Amino acid sequence: AVRLSSKEMSSSRVMQFAMRRLATSAALPVITRAARTSLPSAFATPPARHMAIGINSASYLTPGFKPHEGTHIPEEVELWPAMSWDEGVAAGFPHHGYEHIFAGKKIVLFSVPGAFTGVCEKAHVPSYSKNVEAFKAKGVDMVICVAVNDPYVMNAWAKSMGDGAKGIQFYADMRRELTKYMHMDTSLKAAGLGPGKRSQRYCMLVEDGIIKIIREEKDPGDLKVTSGDALLAEMK
Repeated sequence: AVRLSSKEMSSSRVMQFAMRRLATSAALPVITRAARTSLPSAFATPPARHMAIGINSASYLTPGFKPHEGTHIPEEVELWPAMSWDEGVAAGFPHHGYEHIFAGKKIVLFSVPGAFTGVCEKAHVPSYSKNVEAFKAKGVDMVICVAVNDPYVMNAWAKSMGDGAKGIQFYADMRRELTKYMHMDTSLKAAGLGPGKRSQRYCMLVEDGIIKIIREEKDPGDLKVTSGDALLAEMK
């Protein structure tokens, strides 16, 4: 029988432990992928193209860059239309991409820090709802409200406002794709909005994916340059 020194035995145990860990870790991806396939598509790990805004977009990563008038909305952006949970289940948790929202369309989009919050509900949304027809008279196809919430909260919020939200399409930027690209993400935990970052208050006119007008409030609690009246006055 071959006798091993204590040093050799120690090395052997380390090697055996490493081989067991390697074998275990090699099996994990198979289990994980199988588990993911059983989840609704909205909750599965997003395809790599969803991460393009944060990884592959040179403009997003350029120091000091911030979208401005003339900037093109990236085609990777996806937003979730407001819906109830049951509607989501029945429809397969749909989300709308660039082609559905921006391509070939004239869009008024305003973003709010959060659903069911003071300025957003009492002033910002109504300022657009009352001007929907005036926007359409200027060739606008859709007036969209966006917030970093889930689509179910956005749905409940829109319904709770009744006529105060009439004519507006509500969308959830639940992955913060648009918010991050626009460099509008901000922490509002001091106001109880969390758990992650939310959106600054801003508005823009977008034609065929190109930003024509964009305005941002200095403070998310302000409503001075991003109201429906203010944007309408700037449109030719």
